[in-house]
Amino acid sequence: MIYFYFSLITNYSQKNLKIIRDPIHGYIEINEKVLPIIQNPLFQRLRYIRQTGLAYLVYPGMVHSRFEHSIGAMYLAKEFLRYIRENSKASVDFIDEGLIDLISSIALVHDIGHLPFSHVFENAVRLANEIFGLNLPDYGNKLHEKIGIKIITQGLSKEFEKIGKDTTISDPISFAEHIMNGEPKNEIERLGRLIISNFIDCDRSDYLLRDSYYAGVDYGWFDIERLKRTLIYVDKKVAVLYKALPIAEQFLLSRMYMFENVYFHSVVGMYNAIMSYAIAKLLQKEIISLPETVNEILNLIDPLIYLNLDKVGEEFKNAILYRHGFKRIKTDLTEKCLDKIDKSEIVDNIKSLDGLFLYHEFQDIPYKEFENSAFYMYTRDGRVVTLAEISPIVKSMQVIKKGIIIYHESIENSQIVNKYKKMAEECF
Repeated sequence: MIYFYFSLITNYSQKNLKIIRDPIHGYIEINEKVLPIIQNPLFQRLRYIRQTGLAYLVYPGMVHSRFEHSIGAMYLAKEFLRYIRENSKASVDFIDEGLIDLISSIALVHDIGHLPFSHVFENAVRLANEIFGLNLPDYGNKLHEKIGIKIITQGLSKEFEKIGKDTTISDPISFAEHIMNGEPKNEIERLGRLIISNFIDCDRSDYLLRDSYYAGVDYGWFDIERLKRTLIYVDKKVAVLYKALPIAEQFLLSRMYMFENVYFHSVVGMYNAIMSYAIAKLLQKEIISLPETVNEILNLIDPLIYLNLDKVGEEFKNAILYRHGFKRIKTDLTEKCLDKIDKSEIVDNIKSLDGLFLYHEFQDIPYKEFENSAFYMYTRDGRVVTLAEISPIVKSMQVIKKGIIIYHESIENSQIVNKYKKMAEECF
């Protein structure tokens, strides 16, 4: 069993600091300005939101939560900004300790709006609308950001205003909101957004290392110590020094391998799909609902879902609690097979069999450059170029996409299941 050690030590080196012992980054210092956020119930709630959904049913060690990931993201945001300041000199004279505290505090709460089982819940909202005809606001995988902004503006505004007093930012709440929703209004907000959400950022850096550690695999490991020491800010872009190109490649490959082997593991996907349907039914039955107030958010934690599984059917309860009853067609649907899938027919089958038949699709783009959206290298001759311009490895990365068919053992010999078994065989 892997444990997350959390300890608070006062009067450390005569500074007003707290220390968190973290299995990924070692000792993480928490100053007095950010401590009220961590101690707030809205943040403590993240202890009860699993970081990787139902992945623990395949990788038993993956029982870690959004709580420790968020603290890790905060720590890396500080590290990234301090090394950028050191490497970039005059071009970032606006980066002082006050700004570092503010941006790293936003990194701390970047996932505070996650609902039970993280992205699984976001998929459940889509299913609730599609299968049960509900009309819930569907922001896709951005739902947690929308809720997070509500928490910052309505539940943590005093904490952020206090942190903002040591900066030149006139409105720290709006500053945080613009960074969270991906709509920065000026250079400093753009820098904050790049630190927290970019192709290489503090969020991805922490979750790759942390998820790899708890899964017991090496796919997500990369040289974070080397990477953060080579970050630079030039031409209003975050870049890495050219000598660190292999580390940037290693990061992106690590992310690709984690998606292929862990996040997109077919059995992980199967149980995430089952849980998504169970949550959708709870929404349809009005046993749970999307939060309208900050106080309602406090009640939406993983245990609430477990406690109500008996209300959605024994099949779903037994699958999630005991890993029993559901199966998948062993051959994943890829490439041409995916083109043959009739999504409207899939929806009809799910409806008619009340979730005893399910379809789950995975898709991720490891790296793809768009206009004004890329990761950059700072070359020896002073040019700023995109990774794809100088790395054949990065340029060759392709979309990861596949689908899986899931069914309950009670309908294994049904016409619907046999149809998809035959389709999978023909595509193999």
